[in-house]
Amino acid sequence: MPTFDRGFAAGRGPGHGDPGFFGAPSSGGGNGSGNGNGKDEGFQGFATPARARTRGESWQRWQMDSLDPRDALKKALEAQLPVEPPPPPAIDFEALDAMRDGARKEGYAQGYNQGQTQGYGDGHREGYARGLESARNEAARLQQLAANFRDALGRVDNDISNALIGLALDVARQLVRKTMELDPAALLPAARELLAAEPPLSGAPCLLLNPDDVTLVETHLRGELEAAGWTLRADPTIARGGCIASAASGEMDASLSTRWERVVKALGRNDPWEPPHA
Repeated sequence: MPTFDRGFAAGRGPGHGDPGFFGAPSSGGGNGSGNGNGKDEGFQGFATPARARTRGESWQRWQMDSLDPRDALKKALEAQLPVEPPPPPAIDFEALDAMRDGARKEGYAQGYNQGQTQGYGDGHREGYARGLESARNEAARLQQLAANFRDALGRVDNDISNALIGLALDVARQLVRKTMELDPAALLPAARELLAAEPPLSGAPCLLLNPDDVTLVETHLRGELEAAGWTLRADPTIARGGCIASAASGEMDASLSTRWERVVKALGRNDPWEPPHA
């Protein structure tokens, strides 16, 4: 062992009289050269082949490949086998649900907006048509109400007018009667009208009076009666305050009932002098 160390250190080969590698004689030439070229190279130890290293490349441990032919065959078969496709990615059901909900909400919103816009337009047109039709119907109804109100107002006016006229006639009737009671001389204007009537009566004209009015008329119209050739005669059928001129040529009625009828006929009515409730 010490002899191997010195020979390895000096670089001498086995041709220098030292025992060969592991004590075996050298198989070199007669000159003991290890390479057969007459030079003594000596023994050199095993060194790992150097390889170029790039900057930043780290050292890697060298490992000898397997010399078993079965391993080489296994690698060749594995290289020829088809590559299995990668497993499908995992399905994110929550993301799919969220996307489906989002699409549903978006579709609902779009459909709602579109339906709202279309519905608003259709509703506006339909509402306008209905409103116009309702306005026309309401206008026709108001016109009918106005016509009915006008007719009713006319009837009310007529009723009120008739009622007022009837009331006025009742008042006038009472006033005439009261006047005749308080002032019998109110008969005189009617008697004078008969005396001055044209054409004058002929053929013994006579003035018929209520017995209570004969003295009054004779006192105030004596001269006029004598000048016209008239006479006075009492008639109980004639109401006080009235008189009747009678002659061969005709008759003129100035009684209260007759004069009353003339007045009410001028007013377009037919209220009798003696009212039904009297």
